[in-house]
Parts: sequence; structure tokens; C-alpha cells
Amino acid sequence: MAQAPLRRSEDAAPMLPALAAALCDADLGVRRGRVVVAAPSPRWAEAFDGFAAALAPTRPAEVLGIEHVGSTAVPGLPAKPLLDVAIGQRPGTAPQVLHGWLMAAGHLYRGEADGTRPDRMYALELEPGIRLVNVHVVDHGGAQWRRYLSFRDHLRTSTEAREEYRRLKQRLASEHPGDRLAYLQAKTAFVTARDGSCAQG
Repeated sequence: MAQAPLRRSEDAAPMLPALAAALCDADLGVRRGRVVVAAPSPRWAEAFDGFAAALAPTRPAEVLGIEHVGSTAVPGLPAKPLLDVAIGQRPGTAPQVLHGWLMAAGHLYRGEADGTRPDRMYALELEPGIRLVNVHVVDHGGAQWRRYLSFRDHLRTSTEAREEYRRLKQRLASEHPGDRLAYLQAKTAFVTARDGSCAQG
């Protein structure tokens, strides 16, 4: 029997206490749809470590990797103050497997990523509309997984690329403070040129 399609959610289960503890006072939080570029914080890496640890006890066997991606994963780079997390599933995993796990931990299901990427998107919110974490579920080892990691690693190792991206992000944030989609689209050329079609952070 075919399983029912996943539906976007507006109401979340209570966040796991360990998740709340990891994300509280971590310099995170941005209103949904807004574009804010904040000064880099060492707490972002700590928050990701706490996020991954909080989900570990119930992590399905189909989850083959959890990675901190996007600008908050790059030390010294200004970023929107929310974590981007890539969860790599075993290829062929039914969507419902990870869906139940993430929803039980307090995530919202946000559907496919703007209709432009193969991600299934989930989010954690401090309160309705205040986003702390974006979760991107993709196939582990697939093209999108590789793009997330290669773009992050390029920014971590290239001072020139990191500085160029910083200037671009800050300019675009001032031009599109209330239009997240326009902000993301304007970054596409930079990201794609570096083998990453995933405009994050």
C-alpha cells in the first residue's frame, strides 16, 4: 500500500529537553522569512554538537551522517543566526522513517526546499516563527550531500572565498532584509560557481 504523502506542519511537538538545552543561549534565532546577518559566534559549533548529541539516542539506522553546513559551520564567517544541518539518509529510505524521528523531537516539516533542491526540509523554532535550525534531509553520498560539504569546506579553507562571500552576504542582506527568497537567489551564482547549488546561511 502506498504511504500518504508528507504534509507541511505548522504545529510542533515539544522540543526534546536536550535539544532545547543545546540551542538555548547559543546566539541563534531569526524570524521566519527575514534576512539577518550576524557576527560569527563560537557558540554555533557548540550548539551543533549539542544538537547531534541530543538526537543520537533515537537516531535511526538509516541515518548515515549528520553534518553542520552553511555559514554557521564556517569559523569567523558572519551568518544568519540559525544552524543549517544536513542529515544524510541511506539512499532509498522511505520518507516516513526519518519524518517520525524528527517530528517526535519537536521539528516542523516544511516540505521540499523552495522547490529548487532535493532536500526535505525540517525546522526547529524557539517559538512560532522564530527559527533556530534548518534541517536538510538528503541521500548520504548523493550529489546534494557532496555539494553541502564541499562548499562548506571550501569556505573553511579559502580566506579569499570566505571574505568575498562575507561581503556578498552583507550587501544582499541590506538589499533584501524581508525577502529570504530574493536573498537566496542572489547568492546562487557565487555558490554554484564553487560546485554548490545550495545557497545556505
